[in-house]
Amino acid sequence: MVDKTVHYSPVGLWLALCIFAALGMGLFGCTAKEARTAEDSANTGAAPLGENFYWRIETREDGEYLLDRDGNAVPLKPYRRMAVLSPGAVETLYLLGGEDSIRAIASSSDPVWPPEKTALLPSVGNVARPSLETLISAEPDLVIGSGMNSAFIKDCAAKGRAAIIHSADSIGDILNNTLILGRLCGKTAEAEQINAGQSARLAALKDELHGKPLGLKGAFLYSVNPLMAFTGDSLAGDILAVLGAENIAAGLPAAQPILSAEYLLAQNPDFLFGAMSIRNPDDILNADSVILKTRAGREGNIGIIPSSYFLRPSPRIMEGIMELHGKIGQYRHD
Repeated sequence: MVDKTVHYSPVGLWLALCIFAALGMGLFGCTAKEARTAEDSANTGAAPLGENFYWRIETREDGEYLLDRDGNAVPLKPYRRMAVLSPGAVETLYLLGGEDSIRAIASSSDPVWPPEKTALLPSVGNVARPSLETLISAEPDLVIGSGMNSAFIKDCAAKGRAAIIHSADSIGDILNNTLILGRLCGKTAEAEQINAGQSARLAALKDELHGKPLGLKGAFLYSVNPLMAFTGDSLAGDILAVLGAENIAAGLPAAQPILSAEYLLAQNPDFLFGAMSIRNPDDILNADSVILKTRAGREGNIGIIPSSYFLRPSPRIMEGIMELHGKIGQYRHD
């Protein structure tokens, strides 16, 4: 009989429950999905909460395994020769002091923190197009990929290599990932300390927003042709919820929703931010003439933000959240 149980350290689980409980009470303007997650966790314990994370731990007859949502599984133990193709995982390992476990990384268009150190690491190619031959030469005992190279990770796993995808759809995911990366590099106590610090920062932001809510709505855009935005079920959407801003794309049914002219007029967003392939605010304004009829367009509440602010799942994302809070806060109604 295979015993399947989700495990978390007591401190780590407590921190995660605190964050999700805060979301569930609406203090961060949470989505319905997040509220259900918090409620289920309170009622039934750790298992439902763990099942909603991108990474979860499963106990089998021969020990503990780490699983991702794509079905990849690796033994949960310390590794010493990691090829880390996820910039977010690289940054987290450096924050943990576990950089000695990294043998190679993948290059990215945005520098990977800390750039003065990661620039010296061997590269296995671009994040989207890593080289299997170069990776093999690094002789990794674990390959940590990202959503951008999920097919590559599947191929590595099929060839018998320990390979897992690192990703996140929420701040809770990042906290959970940090704890598990701490176990993968032998830095469990450091991971719990980092999470404690980030949880304190989130609590302080929650208190500030509770006393002075933004009362704004907008979207993070990743395409202008057509105009497409991140949904509520994404890390970008979760960050808007944390900031207490309404995501106008949250209620749309498509996984990759297109914002039509009629919908933009009806929603009348207070702000629009572009990322990824969008390099200039004018690209947003020129995407549809109707944007100038919204408050965001009329008042120039349009900008470009680094994709690493909300697409690089590491604890450093809190720096981006704080900067976004300052940017979006300027658009409060008088």
